[in-house]
Amino acid sequence: MNPLYILLIFLNFASLHTANSQHKIEYDLKKGAIYKVEQTAVQNIVQKIDSTEHFMTNTLGGTFVMEVVNVEDGKFIIDTNFETFKLKTESNIYGVLTNLDTSILPIDENDIEAKIFQGLIGAKFQMVLLKTGKIESVTGVENLVSSMLNQVEFDDDFTKALIQKSVAKEFNNTELLESLQQFTYIYPETKIKVNQTWKNSYTGSVTANNTWTLTNYSKDAIDLKSIANVQLRTNDETILMELQGDQQTVAIAHTKTGFINSMVVTQQVQGITIMRDMNNVEVPTTLTSTITYKSL
Repeated sequence: MNPLYILLIFLNFASLHTANSQHKIEYDLKKGAIYKVEQTAVQNIVQKIDSTEHFMTNTLGGTFVMEVVNVEDGKFIIDTNFETFKLKTESNIYGVLTNLDTSILPIDENDIEAKIFQGLIGAKFQMVLLKTGKIESVTGVENLVSSMLNQVEFDDDFTKALIQKSVAKEFNNTELLESLQQFTYIYPETKIKVNQTWKNSYTGSVTANNTWTLTNYSKDAIDLKSIANVQLRTNDETILMELQGDQQTVAIAHTKTGFINSMVVTQQVQGITIMRDMNNVEVPTTLTSTITYKSL
């Protein structure tokens, strides 16, 4: 028989075998391992009030470190802390509303907001991560809040209580669990083939019902993509924002550890914003965002 013909048969068989192989894709982190992640998010919001369009852009970025301090019963105990944090909010009507960057030192003593957010840096909280990437719990976020408040000397207890309430609303165990889980919860509970799909979901200020696909598998990399129906909800004393739409995710992870190398999440949602301080007027709102995660 022609040797070339035999080789072609072998290659076709090998290709077919690889395509139909089942793979156990999951986190496999070792005690003592340290991972640093850079996050960048750009969020564009358009609100239509009568004949006026209000454009806002939120740009958020920073780096955080995750250290595996223990592995128990297939669960990963991870200490996490921020190394840098920056946030800029711009409006075509009101100009720059917020502009802070903890990497810029020294801090202006009169910039209370910048001093408070400087307290994020270095303060640790802890998460329990399952092999699927679902986060079982987050604890210790009160350390962040205390560190942030300790950056400022308050003139009176009333002012301190108001700021503490505001900070604790944004930085608490539940909010951080939901935020981090958006980039960790990516794996199925069972073995999977290339091009096979599975579903998972998470809830919170962002609720998503994801359909994941394993698009490629090799000894070095796991390639994933996801499409999702999402709902975004913000509810505070001044506004109620309810938006819904679609989300797409593309991720590449290390085969050995399951930890991401890169991830890009894009969202397109629309709905209404109820302005409570403007007689509950309903404002049509559109939001598009791109969130990027990258291992350093």
